[in-house]
Amino acid sequence: MRLSTKISAAPLIALALFAAGCDNSGLTGVNHNPNAPPSVTPQFLFPSAVTDVVGRARGGGFDLTLTSLWAQHIAMDRFTDEDTYSIRPDNINGYWSGFYAGGLQDLATILGQNDAKTKPNLVAPALVMKSWTYGIMTDMWGDIPYSQANLSDPSRPPAYDPQKAIYAGILADLKSANTLSVAGTAGYGSADLIYNGDATKWKKFANSLRLRYALRLSKVDPATAQTEVAAAIAAGVFTSNADNALLRWPGDGTNNSPIYDNFVTRDDQHMSQTLVNTLKSLYISIGPTPADTVFDPRLAVYADPIISSPNKALYVGAPNGLQDDAAIAIGITNTSRVGVAYRGKTTPSILMAYSEVLFDEAEAAARGWAPGDAATLYNAAIQASMQYNGIADNVTAAYVASPRVAYSPSTGLQQIALQRWIALFSEGTEAYSSWRRTGVPDLQPGPAAITTPHIVARRLTYPVSEQSFNNAALQAAITAQGGALLSSRVWWDKP
Repeated sequence: MRLSTKISAAPLIALALFAAGCDNSGLTGVNHNPNAPPSVTPQFLFPSAVTDVVGRARGGGFDLTLTSLWAQHIAMDRFTDEDTYSIRPDNINGYWSGFYAGGLQDLATILGQNDAKTKPNLVAPALVMKSWTYGIMTDMWGDIPYSQANLSDPSRPPAYDPQKAIYAGILADLKSANTLSVAGTAGYGSADLIYNGDATKWKKFANSLRLRYALRLSKVDPATAQTEVAAAIAAGVFTSNADNALLRWPGDGTNNSPIYDNFVTRDDQHMSQTLVNTLKSLYISIGPTPADTVFDPRLAVYADPIISSPNKALYVGAPNGLQDDAAIAIGITNTSRVGVAYRGKTTPSILMAYSEVLFDEAEAAARGWAPGDAATLYNAAIQASMQYNGIADNVTAAYVASPRVAYSPSTGLQQIALQRWIALFSEGTEAYSSWRRTGVPDLQPGPAAITTPHIVARRLTYPVSEQSFNNAALQAAITAQGGALLSSRVWWDKP
């Protein structure tokens, strides 16, 4: 099976845009460097920013070797440090500095050089991508530099903003992005690698993200969560898979999917036993023998059959959190690789999908925070996930009617959370955050996990580099949060 979403070879045109946008004919005088113009065209900066932040968040390092591990969609079959939460300090430094010095800096430049009143369709997408990126970062680290970040003043180390304030800023920016986006007004055009300059789709993306982040507050600030959820839905969220926020990679050898590039050079990230067994538990029907069970049909898309069973398609997940020697002893041919549909050259990186929006709407309806029937929205969300993965509607209909999947009001919130976690495959940051907020599924740490107490890690620790360059602000942030250990919880993550 393969993803049904059409992959178009949208070129990553940064180099061409740079050449076109840097006309130096008007630069004169010995004090001007024609190779370093004071202002770079946003049509160059925006695709550069998008490919940078999405490539980082959905790449082989941050996703396959961190967030998807911790969400237990993926497991390591060698080099298991991150799977036991023993993160290499250089990796954490790289994640942190990469976001700030890369795409976030480009987005800050766009926002600093363009007026929202005169160039709304340049500002709005930048606000959305800024919100998407900071949402990922604060969900992983809690309090982080936000209001003072990327101000181009290295002599002034930035303060850390409380996560509560960061969320308020994200929600406000997304509200502004929805208001600013105006169809028919000049924007990025073909330099927009997500929506090709479609302002209406950016509005929907802004509102859908607002819904995502509003629900994050369901335990810590339910009143604000309810208000923001209702406002986001009323403003207009995704209405089909055609609205999905995807970065489509050309697969031209230079601009390949970062997941593809990861698997070209390594094969130590396989499917997690947790996800594979969960998909097997949600069966549609059972044949004459257990081997003939018809499992959740996404299993054959998310995972490849194990190599050691050439005559029968068997799907086996690797346990999370093993010592390296124990993981190696299982053998890489005895557990399933990530499915070919999700590791191809042109496999799109998902920023947000329609299925997630429907699950969020279903949860809001179940809580009484928004109109709609929770069961209908739940079924539609599963169908959207299935359709994205190329599953026929008649198979989906049988699946949602099966006893272990059919919606029940008494367990509805747990069912929504489980199916959302499943549908968020390849979006490790979101699957991990969804689990932390809902506690669904009941993830357990691997035997070699280094956390004390012995639990699944609740957050990423801060980079060692901050101790050298911004220690006063770092220590203040750690104190304000009551600690920042692997077992510590970020602000919205309440028991």
